[in-house]
Amino acid sequence: MNKIFTFLCFISIWTISNAQPYTVEELQKKFKPENYAEKVLLEFQKSIEHLEEKPDLYEYIPGEVIAWSLMDGRFLLNSMFLIKNDSIKAVEALPKGDDFLTKLNSYVPEKSRFIYGRELWTLPAVKGKLADNSYLIRVNVKSYNPRPYEPSPDILTYNLEYTTKDFLNFRLTRLKNAHSEEWIEAGEY
Repeated sequence: MNKIFTFLCFISIWTISNAQPYTVEELQKKFKPENYAEKVLLEFQKSIEHLEEKPDLYEYIPGEVIAWSLMDGRFLLNSMFLIKNDSIKAVEALPKGDDFLTKLNSYVPEKSRFIYGRELWTLPAVKGKLADNSYLIRVNVKSYNPRPYEPSPDILTYNLEYTTKDFLNFRLTRLKNAHSEEWIEAGEY
């Protein structure tokens, strides 16, 4: 029994230590290589070299916005990057400001308030670049429930669209209940 356990431990450690990140050549196959300097791909590669498995890769806007995500047990690990002038910078695509949350909560009943909590927001997806050079982002969000294991009609799931030019300031543009087809245009701030 000890020999089997020792063997399994060895295999697990060997597998983890030999997990390779994507090579630059693999990244060039996943992304449109003409949009990325090798320096950018090497920096992107550094962001995933600590992972035990190869993550899913996303090329939201070729040459401008790329990302990776990995489900690691119960946790979703992810990073998004903005590329400008052959340099790469990690950015956050989920809003964090009080003004955004206040605006969002102005459209829902008092009992169904939204909060910032990683488990309540899905992975954001950059859907495109608009004429004013802002990025359109879509995400799903669930309202906060202080008793998550008790069903409640007050728990809402909404689809949100918002924009940003700098991945620091976000503006809610429209939202809809996930069980509805009708979008609500967000008013002025």
